[in-house]
Amino acid sequence: MWMRIPGNNKWAACLVGAIAFIWLSFGGNPAWSRDPVKGGKEDKAAAPAPVTPQTLEVAFIGKFSCPLRRPVILPFQGIITSLQVQAGQKVKAGEALARYRLSPEATLQLRRRLSPPQVKDLEAKLAEVDRALSQAAAKRKEIEELAGKKLASTQARAQAEKEWTFLTKQRQATQAHLRQEQQLAADDLRVLREKMGDSLNSGQLQKEATLKSPINGYVVFVHPDLREGAELAANTVVFQVGVMDPLVVKAQVHEMESLRVKVGDLAEIQPESLPGRKFEARVSRLSWLPMNAGLDQPTYYEAEFEVPNPDLTLKDGMKVRIVLRQPK
Repeated sequence: MWMRIPGNNKWAACLVGAIAFIWLSFGGNPAWSRDPVKGGKEDKAAAPAPVTPQTLEVAFIGKFSCPLRRPVILPFQGIITSLQVQAGQKVKAGEALARYRLSPEATLQLRRRLSPPQVKDLEAKLAEVDRALSQAAAKRKEIEELAGKKLASTQARAQAEKEWTFLTKQRQATQAHLRQEQQLAADDLRVLREKMGDSLNSGQLQKEATLKSPINGYVVFVHPDLREGAELAANTVVFQVGVMDPLVVKAQVHEMESLRVKVGDLAEIQPESLPGRKFEARVSRLSWLPMNAGLDQPTYYEAEFEVPNPDLTLKDGMKVRIVLRQPK
């Protein structure tokens, strides 16, 4: 590079020479134009990486849960007389879990339900209406016979007909009400028999009742106060029986990730409490409706993963990491 220097300015000549030296030293590329990431060294051999199959990893956080779990409820206030099972025990549907004795208050309540007073009141009312209707029918017939002989007035005949018609309608209404109450009492008795089991024989209340397992499974919960001699309130959940093989993992999947997940996909389950252990799972359910439809919040869908658990190593409530690996 050559520049013309006006006059005899030595300082200008020195400055121009210094600039030319720096320019040539860096090959025409000044220091301030170098890529700070590459450290000023131009990688002329760099080329785009070849396109190779890669795996996309989608990860979620979830918890183990029983796919089916049923509570066993103490229907009435009672005192526990015996226990037949404990937590973790395998049970069959209909198997006795515990026995209890009804409290005096619960016994009185049940006796009233077995003999509902409204049914007896309606039966007595119907009998009274039948008696009055029979008298009205006889009177009506008598007046009609007298009217045929011109011995009864038209007004008397109309009044007798009116009384008979009124009592007939009253009997129909009372009879319909009675049938309704009888049906309700029968339905209530069926409910009581389901709750009390063998303690209701032919509508007679026994001293003790049995709590039975509703399904095949394992006892996953026992009330902490449940022991012989304990008195528990009505509608207390004393047991929970659940299916333990297989278990399911429920997780929340973001809307973008849900597009890459479908029912049947294989997944890897990594329990936090079992470091190094991995279990195979499969997507068994994927909701189509979001868990929260608010416009100001991110959209998540619930996914369910089924995990075999033949040796019962996995427990309900364990926190896990779920990994799905799919080709990009």
